[in-house]
Amino acid sequence: VVLYFLSIGLAFLFIEIAFIQKFILFLHHPLYAVALVLTAFLIFAGLGSGFSWRLVKGGYYRHAITVSVKGIVVLGLLYMLLIGSVFAQFQSLSIATKIPLTLIMIAPLAFFMGMPFPLALAKLGDIAPNMIPWAWGVNGCASVVSAVLATILAIAIGFNAVIVLALLLYGLAWSSFPEKR
Repeated sequence: VVLYFLSIGLAFLFIEIAFIQKFILFLHHPLYAVALVLTAFLIFAGLGSGFSWRLVKGGYYRHAITVSVKGIVVLGLLYMLLIGSVFAQFQSLSIATKIPLTLIMIAPLAFFMGMPFPLALAKLGDIAPNMIPWAWGVNGCASVVSAVLATILAIAIGFNAVIVLALLLYGLAWSSFPEKR
C-alpha cells in the first residue's frame, strides 16, 4: 500500500512539473503554462478517475490498473519523442489557438493518469478498508514532496529524465499491486 500510493503520488506530480516547464516553451509565458497545464491535468485526470470504474469488471482491478499504466507509459514516451516536433510545427500559431491545442495535447495522458489512484482505493476498500487513510496520507505526502523533488531532479538530470523516472514509478506501482482479484 505504501509503495503503490507513494509511487503514484510522486509520479503524477513529476509529470505535471515537467509538462509545465515544457509548455512554457510552447506558450511563451509561465503563467499561461502553469494555468493551462494544471487545469488540463486536473480536469482530464478527474474524467479518467470517473471513468476508471468502468474498467473494473468482476473485480479485476489488476487488469484495469494495467490498462491505465500501459496508457501512461506509452503516451508518456510518445510525448517525450514527439512533443518537440509538435511544438515546432505549431509555434507560429496565436495564443488563442495554442490554448485549446495545449488542452487537447495533455488530455489523453492526464485521462490515464487519473485512473490508478481510484482503482487502487476501490480495491483497498474491498480487502483492507482500514488502510485507506494510510493510502491517502502517503499519497498526499508524496504529492507535497514531489513538487520540490521534481524541480531538484530536473536541475540535476533534466526534465526528460524526470518524466522517465515518473514512468518507472508508475511501473513500480503496477508491480506492487496485488495479483489477486
